Amino acid sequence: MGKEDEKFPNPKKIEKEISQFLSEKFGGRVKLISPVVLPQEASFDKEEEDTEGKDIDFSLKPEELAAYLDQYIIKQDLAKAILATKICTHFNRIKHAESSGENKKGMVGQIKNNILMIGPTGVGKTYMIKLIAEKIGVPFVKGDATKFSETGYVGGDVEDL
Repeated sequence: MGKEDEKFPNPKKIEKEISQFLSEKFGGRVKLISPVVLPQEASFDKEEEDTEGKDIDFSLKPEELAAYLDQYIIKQDLAKAILATKICTHFNRIKHAESSGENKKGMVGQIKNNILMIGPTGVGKTYMIKLIAEKIGVPFVKGDATKFSETGYVGGDVEDL
């Protein structure tokens, strides 16, 4: 491989390829809307960090995470306590599996990966998760399933989410 192949592709090139793919697959029914501000191209010239084999450095305790949430969120004490406990348990299980030399593929089924938060609009579900993601340094991904419905009804298939 040449030096060119090791670099991360230009965001504009990726956008163009995705647009071409979507137009081939769906015709004019699906459009790609670009973000107004693209990341700086200089950051894509840096070599990608090797995340494979990195040990997880998670030393938070549930009490510390709940105390951090207390600084920003009023009430919701039960939700904060449960989330802090579950997230710390999740990372501790991963850390234990890595330290015991367990195969990463084998541990996927043993570790809880998803949390479903249900509640009325405006109670702080998204805000709480964003704060936690920011504190522990993991990406935040939000999926909205309101536009999906069962197959046969108007809307998309939930599996497309």
